[in-house]
Amino acid sequence: MAGRLSNAVSRRKRRYAGGADMEAEKSYLCPLFWQHHEDKEILLRELRQMKENGIGGFIAESRPHPDYLGSGWWEDMELLVQEAKRLGLKMWIFDDGSYPSGTANGLIGERYPQYTKRYLAVQYVDAIGPASERGVLIDQWLEDGERFLCAVAGRRLDYDARFSMDSLIDVTGFVQDGILYWDIPEGEWRIFICKVTGNGGEEWTKNYLNPLDPEGTRAFLDLVYEEHYRHLGADFGDTIQGFFTDEPRFGNSPGYDRLLGDDMVLPWSETLLEELAGEAGCGKSFSGNSPCGDSFGGFFSDFVRLLPALWFDCGERTADVRYRYMDVVSRRFGKNFIGQMGDWCREHGVRLIGHVIEENGSHARLGYGPGHYFRAMDGLDMAGIDVVNNIYPGRRDGRFLTHFNNYDAQFNHWGLSKMASSCAHLDPRKRGNSVCEAFGAYGWSEGLKMMKWITDAMCVRGINHIIPHAFSPMEFPDPDCPPHFYAGGNNPQFRLFSVWADYANRVCARLCDGVHVASAAVLYHGESEWGGACDPFEKAVKALMLRQIDCDVVPGDWLVDRERSRVEDGRLKIAEESFGALIVPYAQYLPGQVTKRLQELAAQGIAVVFAGDFPKRSYLGEKFEPVCGMKKAAYDELAGVLTEMDLRDIEVEDGGSYGEYLVFYHYRQGERDSYFLTNESLFQKVEAEVCFRDGRQACFYDAMTGEFLEAHQRRKVGKDGEKTVVSLLLRPYESVFVVFGETGVKCGKNRRMYARKTGEVVELPAKGWEISVSRPLAWPEFTRTEYTETGSLAAPGRLPEFSGTVRYRMQFEARAGRAVLSLGEAYEAVQVWVNGRKAGDAICPPYLFFLEEGMLQDGENELVAEVTNTLAKAHHDNVFDRYWVQEPTGLLGPVKVEYME
Repeated sequence: MAGRLSNAVSRRKRRYAGGADMEAEKSYLCPLFWQHHEDKEILLRELRQMKENGIGGFIAESRPHPDYLGSGWWEDMELLVQEAKRLGLKMWIFDDGSYPSGTANGLIGERYPQYTKRYLAVQYVDAIGPASERGVLIDQWLEDGERFLCAVAGRRLDYDARFSMDSLIDVTGFVQDGILYWDIPEGEWRIFICKVTGNGGEEWTKNYLNPLDPEGTRAFLDLVYEEHYRHLGADFGDTIQGFFTDEPRFGNSPGYDRLLGDDMVLPWSETLLEELAGEAGCGKSFSGNSPCGDSFGGFFSDFVRLLPALWFDCGERTADVRYRYMDVVSRRFGKNFIGQMGDWCREHGVRLIGHVIEENGSHARLGYGPGHYFRAMDGLDMAGIDVVNNIYPGRRDGRFLTHFNNYDAQFNHWGLSKMASSCAHLDPRKRGNSVCEAFGAYGWSEGLKMMKWITDAMCVRGINHIIPHAFSPMEFPDPDCPPHFYAGGNNPQFRLFSVWADYANRVCARLCDGVHVASAAVLYHGESEWGGACDPFEKAVKALMLRQIDCDVVPGDWLVDRERSRVEDGRLKIAEESFGALIVPYAQYLPGQVTKRLQELAAQGIAVVFAGDFPKRSYLGEKFEPVCGMKKAAYDELAGVLTEMDLRDIEVEDGGSYGEYLVFYHYRQGERDSYFLTNESLFQKVEAEVCFRDGRQACFYDAMTGEFLEAHQRRKVGKDGEKTVVSLLLRPYESVFVVFGETGVKCGKNRRMYARKTGEVVELPAKGWEISVSRPLAWPEFTRTEYTETGSLAAPGRLPEFSGTVRYRMQFEARAGRAVLSLGEAYEAVQVWVNGRKAGDAICPPYLFFLEEGMLQDGENELVAEVTNTLAKAHHDNVFDRYWVQEPTGLLGPVKVEYME
């Protein structure tokens, strides 16, 4: 096995010796490398496997380590740093003993309990008046360690827990010796008792630092970051690139959908009330461009009285109170927590990467969320997301159940990657770089085929760095969130891992160090959701992308910042991106400064299109009045509106099939324009004539092989100049770059798309095969089976629990000539030899292999195909694989040789 792997590595290195593959030498892959304090040789072996298979760096994850921040940890870190230096690998450091980041392996709670999370909780007592000289037992509502904050009374409007905001009264001053003495006015009243507590939040993060205050983060930096700098600082900025922070969050409640108005404790700080009530409550202490209304200060000056509106419906102004609270706490989270960590990293010559929890819309919420994705990302050097167990091939809408959650496929598929890449494009600190932790916790059912589909789904939405999850050196099988890529040699598909890695590196290389080109901007909906009804931004993104119109997602903070956003040549310009229109997803309320900015942009000629309907009003503002240049349209009309405005970047001409599955991404690097196109259907091919707004000669770039190929094309003259129409054929799982401005390359014949058949076909029979099997650690030694017919070996009575490689061998009669070998269905990674010569590798459909002159001979020929499945058949005893419909094993066919002209 070692010999064949070494030969494969040598061949791969030779491919990189020149030509197009040179751009794949830089690796954009940096997997998680779990640490359990294994034997040194085991750790070194894993690093060598990474280096030899397309990986350029790794993240040393401490989560499973038994001695994090102890002598065993520093011993392992020294070993990894030295080996990484020898191999030329870059290294990142996981910044806590577990996820989410923020406990310093429990030391925050042990040494600095005063810096742990505090919450605001509410209890209440209902009362009927008029009734004089009544008392309410305040202290009886306080548990150990809790502190009474205030008492507020409000008149009930009905029995659905609705209250009159005008009636809210701060009655804290009537509390003496733990009892509220108050004359209850006429009517039905509720007395709200607000207290500060450390109880009631997410139990998993109970001893987590308080993300609203800087002191806890400073202690965290001293305990974790400074210690790593003390031990390893000589390699900071060189071998050690920085830290990876994982899923920091409010954690005031477990759950993705935690909005104000829910029954839960809320994030709190001893200084928060002062900020909520003062001018700084608009966020001006953090940014001079807060999207608050001008009249916020007066309304909120007595914020104590308004606190019940964080939980209960207190009328129309409830939205304003909730917006104010979320605006303040989300800014604090971004500045005092992640922002402070990022500042420390840059001061020490390294960078900070990572992600929060984003799925199911949590990116704009409390609970598992950070309150506002873009504010949370501000301190990071790359915009990060997590695709662990939440993007599934073919599932682009609806909800579906997994071990972790009932996932919202519309957000996960259409919104998640687009949100991160937009942040990377629009924030100069990110320099266009986005990163995604991907592939973990799908179970052993996930193989290279699925990884290829997920890679395309992320990258065609702009992700350009990937953190594969994960390499585990633990003794196989490690039950922790499989799959694991090398798995001590037990993963049978690992010998083809470099095929995927080469492909992913080539794709990412074409999406970095340039400028994304998009037709429209879509307003981020986070602030709108805080106070009222709204549609998520991904609804508009989906409506556009289904019709091949690309976009970026823009937060209101950046839109209202006149230094960030401006109008140039009739387009909205933010950083290096420019947009011909701005789409506003439906929102009942918008921040006041955002509303004002939208009016300004419309007056300057930018088309501002409101999806669904206009807002009701601004937060703390009056009724919304559209101005000239604003229009509204249904979501299914958005693409038509932009088409009428001539804002299409590409257009599928009439006659194209299954165009809703064609997704593209346009990226410009100097004079080179690359359009990455993917087919997201699992079953239907996309065949279309695609018109590009570029009159130059086009070519295809196949990132799977690193080849430039001829493109069948024609010129078309439009009102704005010459365009190029390219004939496109993408089968399921296929992708391609259409490139303009590529210089210094010779394009080969595009056999995959335009192979002209003679009609002569040799179909190999389903029976008569010699079928042998090899389990992972036995490969390349095979044992012949009794089976001789194609079809699933996972069927009952055959080999349903077999995981490994199945070898199919057959002699067949044919003639010499150029041909296409089609294997039909196979599951799932395939290597093929014809007459002893390698015909190719394939990690996903279509299983087509082009046989050049000399491979086939007159008379008898031999075909050998090795088909490798995943480990799910032999190792499906985990909570992840049971959510998958299991695929067949082996070669199903039909197998055909089709001759070409």
